[in-house]
Amino acid sequence: MRTLRWAQRALIVLVATLPLLLVTLAFVPALLILPFRRERAAHAQAMVRQLSAWTRALLLSSRER
Repeated sequence: MRTLRWAQRALIVLVATLPLLLVTLAFVPALLILPFRRERAAHAQAMVRQLSAWTRALLLSSRER
């Protein structure tokens, strides 16, 4: 039973990680260009904060309760 629960959590994390990776790859061009423009640097920082929040939420939700 424990193995089944572990496998379910691993599968959920794998499935949730795929969209996160896709979004991160989509952000890469913007994160390479925006920080070099003064008026858009704050926007780039907000994007990085959002990616960090999504990653943190994914990792915390996968923890055993």
